[in-house]
Formats: sequence, structure tokens, C-alpha cells
Amino acid sequence: MDGSEILEMWAHRAGFPTPLRPGEATRGWWNPETALAVRRTAASTWHVDIENRGSRTTEAVLETEEDANRFLLMRFGVLWRLEQGLEDCFPARADPSVVITEEGSVYSVRWNGRRAAIAGERQAIRYSHVVDESLALISARLMS
Repeated sequence: MDGSEILEMWAHRAGFPTPLRPGEATRGWWNPETALAVRRTAASTWHVDIENRGSRTTEAVLETEEDANRFLLMRFGVLWRLEQGLEDCFPARADPSVVITEEGSVYSVRWNGRRAAIAGERQAIRYSHVVDESLALISARLMS
């Protein structure tokens, strides 16, 4: 299964059955109330946004599309696990090789010369555990 197929599978599991139309985002899925999407900005960063009833919020700003896909997959997986009544599969503390600092209204996540800005502390901690994992490995983690 390639990365696009993995993301689509998890979008469906998390209750987002419909892909966004081409041009609305690089990739994304929606249900009648909410959409989760990856968008490229003019500044060459990648945003993962959540749109709820017309109001869009940026959850993460990342340097590469691959990083944005990891974050999106993590979000879908966490939503699915919650729906299934499963415990969080991510430790409550950041991976020791990743530095997380609060910078104003976001959490800066730094690893291996790369950086992400994530709106929520718990999401930043979760993301620290997948920063360099393949989508296949993240998918397997979410299933455990």
C-alpha cells in the first residue's frame, strides 16, 4: 500500500469518507461537518488545517509535504482510536530526540534540523513520536 492509499484508508476509518475536490487542497477529506486537509502555502510551507462548519483553523505548519502527511495520518488515527474506545498509542512525554518548546500560541517541534509549529501541546508530543517514521510504520502503530 502506498502513502496515498494509507491516508485514504485512515480518513475513511476516522469518519471522513469524501475526498476534497482537486484544487481545494493538496489532499484532504471531509464529512458533513468537518474537513481535514493538507495545503501548500506561498511561503513553501505545508499546513494541516481543520475546517468545522466553515471556520478553518491551522493545526500544524510543517516544512515538507511528507511531514504534513505524517501529521494528517496521526490525526486520523487518533480520532479513530478515540471512536473505538482505544487508549492513546502515543506516550504522554515527547520523544527524547525531539525538542518541543512553547512559542506564543504554538508549540515548536524541532528534530534533525527540521521544524514544525503545532497548535496543541498534546498533538506536538504525539507528533514527536512519528517525525521520521514512514506512513506504513505510523499506520501499524495506530493499529496496535
